[in-house]
Amino acid sequence: MSFESQEYNFNKLTEEEVTSLGLAYDYASIMHYARNTFSKSTYLDTILPQEDATHRKRPEIGQRVRLSEGDIAQTNMLYKCPKCGKTLQNPSGVLQSPEYSANAIPPPEGEHCEWRITATQGERIILNVTEIDLFKSENCDTDFLEVRDGYWYKSPLLGKFCGDTKVPDVLISSKYRMLVTYRTSANHNAYKGFKAHYEAICGGDVIQEKGILHSPNYPEDYWPNKECTWRITVPENHQVALKFQSFEIENHDNCVYDYLEIRDGHESTSPVLGRFCGYKNPDDIRSTSNKMTVKFVSDRSVQKAGFAADFIKELDECKGEHGCEHECTNTLGAYKCECRIGFELHSDGKKCEDACGGVIEETNGTIISPSFPDLYPPNKICIWEIIAPPQYRITLNFTHFDLEGNNQDCEYDSVDIRSKMADDEIRKHGVFCGSRLPPLVTSEGNSLRIEFSSDNSVQKSGFGALFFTDKDECATNNGGCQHICKNTIGSYACSCHNGFVLHENLHDCKEGSCSHQMTTPNGEITSPNFPDYYPSRKDCTWLFTTTPGHRIKLVFSEFELEPHQECAYDRIAAYDGKDDDAPTLGKFCGSKVPHPILASGNRMFLVFKSDASVQRKGFRATHTTVCGGRLLATRDMSHVYSHAKYGDQNYENKEDCDWIVQGLNEQRVRLRFLTFEVEHEQDCGYDFVEVYDGGDDSATNMGKFCGNKVPPEFFSSGDTLMVRFRSDDTINTKGFSAAYTAFDAPIDENDDIMERYHL
Repeated sequence: MSFESQEYNFNKLTEEEVTSLGLAYDYASIMHYARNTFSKSTYLDTILPQEDATHRKRPEIGQRVRLSEGDIAQTNMLYKCPKCGKTLQNPSGVLQSPEYSANAIPPPEGEHCEWRITATQGERIILNVTEIDLFKSENCDTDFLEVRDGYWYKSPLLGKFCGDTKVPDVLISSKYRMLVTYRTSANHNAYKGFKAHYEAICGGDVIQEKGILHSPNYPEDYWPNKECTWRITVPENHQVALKFQSFEIENHDNCVYDYLEIRDGHESTSPVLGRFCGYKNPDDIRSTSNKMTVKFVSDRSVQKAGFAADFIKELDECKGEHGCEHECTNTLGAYKCECRIGFELHSDGKKCEDACGGVIEETNGTIISPSFPDLYPPNKICIWEIIAPPQYRITLNFTHFDLEGNNQDCEYDSVDIRSKMADDEIRKHGVFCGSRLPPLVTSEGNSLRIEFSSDNSVQKSGFGALFFTDKDECATNNGGCQHICKNTIGSYACSCHNGFVLHENLHDCKEGSCSHQMTTPNGEITSPNFPDYYPSRKDCTWLFTTTPGHRIKLVFSEFELEPHQECAYDRIAAYDGKDDDAPTLGKFCGSKVPHPILASGNRMFLVFKSDASVQRKGFRATHTTVCGGRLLATRDMSHVYSHAKYGDQNYENKEDCDWIVQGLNEQRVRLRFLTFEVEHEQDCGYDFVEVYDGGDDSATNMGKFCGNKVPPEFFSSGDTLMVRFRSDDTINTKGFSAAYTAFDAPIDENDDIMERYHL
């Protein structure tokens, strides 16, 4: 009720906005209104139940437990649901018209009732109408009992009955739903109506081209003590194919408890195609004719989720034109070609060719990738092992090569080549991919292993290679060589350790000159006769020279000289210049590996001396170049380059170089760029060159440059300029070259420094 004194606060709505469809207010509804629902002011109540006259207590409004009778009545009225009938979900039951009971009085306007019967997936419904007593209307239009194969009023009709129409013994749904509709018209209430019994069953005759089979109650646990038999029939001249989507039936080694049995036909004596239980999906099953029987049995104990399977009509494509060179195997909805032992399928999926891989003992021959020169197949692994006689070597020469990849990252398709030594040691020659021909490969023993692998994506034309064997003269007595024997095709060649030269007999080695000029940007040096002991009374020198503006860096990886506290016997000495008159960078001996040695300029001089007594293994070291450093400007023109390989290659990524150019005797410095090509960006944020009017970046910045435009000429205000070069990790280009000199021009304190930069 509303408060009469608060009618001004009551927000009255129209019937289009809210209505109870003429039914009384339902205090027990779960769809109740709050106390202030229709209030214009949210702080004042508009709905309050009247007090009970006996107990002087207001009843509760609403609840949240279940639908009330009023909720159900209002919902049925809103959606025009029949007043009688219900949804039936039990495995079996009885349904009857309201007036079937002798005491029931039908309404004068007639009856309209609907029963929706629902079984579980994998079951069907059998309806047995035991009694029927209806008015016989023309074509059963007004008074009837109607049964449909589904839940909808337009589902396939199983039967419509009235009067004394004979009803079939049973009506069977094709799936797990059935709709039963009962309708009578006005003033025909002298008839008793009907009574029927229903039951959910599984199995039956299935005559379809395709369909789905489920165990009862799938995907929930199947019922105990159940036996279901499906007799599947597809069109003539076809087979029945069964493919399982899921499978979980109580497990037993012999499947004696719960099981699924499949027979090749409809007879109890038809051959058994399989009896299954457990948790693994059975393989696809195919009948030999157009008939198959599927039988499911459960006992009274353990229940599981059951099974789901698709069946389709299947045609044996292998009986027609299939194009397979060797053998055709039928599959569900398709077919595949297969090859006899010793052969494998071509990438066209039809032809057969010699199987790839295997052991080869011929002295020469050819190996090719599968299907060469056509595209090789995906997911292929082929291994060839070429075995030559003892003391022979195998040479592999690729004549064609085209694999997925870029020859640097061979993670997809690849050719892996290894030598197998006599002691089963494996030595790797390389892994190759891309379109670049691999180099000539010669085994280190008499066995060479070639492994080709492809993934499941891109395919290319593959490879072709020739192989031949050649006797390894070096395998016996080192070929007569005193130091090193290298096998060549049809012959061999002797060579000597560092510090020795080959004798005129081409086998022996004698001590040679030990003076070396090193002009490459990087490389390796060793002591004489390394890794064997160096000779006595040896005096060796190395002069390292690199591009101006870059410094020499020497890093030792192995070091073992005769020890002495002052290195008076055997030693290495490094000098920061072109000879031993330059400043000393260090003197080393013993077995402790020296720290990296870095020159201040583009030259380093290294001296190795041994005395007449103790000898050791010696040393191994690598030399590289480092950009930047201090440069002395004189009146003679000198040059600086962006990187050591300027003119041959672009500069590297992540260059970080600072050159400090200082004038001789406090002279000023003149800097002029001769060539300039640095990655362009509007603000020079990627690669750039900066010039500072001083010895560090706290000095005045004279400009930041990138692109292809040559910067202006620079003149220092003091005796020092600094040039900074930076590159990022992406684009790199040619770089720059610059010339610098020193000059004595006086400094005018009133001169504008920016004009002196010519900017």
